[in-house]
Amino acid sequence: MKTIFSIFLLIASATFVLGQQQPAALGMSGKIAKSDTLSITVLREPELSANGQLASNGTLSVPLIGAVKLLGLTTASAETLIESKLQDGYLVRPEVKVLITARLQQTITVNGHVNSPGVFNIPNGQQLTLRQVIGMAGGVTDIANPSKLTIRRGVKGKTYTINLKKIMQNKSEDILLQKDDFIFVPEGIF
Repeated sequence: MKTIFSIFLLIASATFVLGQQQPAALGMSGKIAKSDTLSITVLREPELSANGQLASNGTLSVPLIGAVKLLGLTTASAETLIESKLQDGYLVRPEVKVLITARLQQTITVNGHVNSPGVFNIPNGQQLTLRQVIGMAGGVTDIANPSKLTIRRGVKGKTYTINLKKIMQNKSEDILLQKDDFIFVPEGIF
């Protein structure tokens, strides 16, 4: 039964991970998050281009127009905003391209009696559930005790004991994980 459970989790995680295509290495589009590094290019005006990490207040300094709040915008919305600010007294028809060039990686650690323990990246803009992360770790081993799984929130956070078995049987609600969660699957007692 545990082998079928592990196979199910492995297939579920593979389906989830394959559906998460990684953006091009040169930059990506999407929603701009805290601590993202951006590349702002003004076509035909290279001296007006800017690169850098968002400041703590969610802004990035752009030549001529100063600090522009970009946090929470999509890259397309950021392009429109910067174009409108550049049109306001500076350029006739600016064309702006905004790309996310780097993101601060957020991780979840899975340890104990799973088939592939390790540190797993949270896809940007996604929330993962306990089921998905256990699946990414290859499922629980045959000697695991999934009814006494523990989650420690953050580095010094509170620890919770979770019954993964009930979650897998749809008798309990799945849990949304947070960055820096540490999951431990203990050994079952024979």
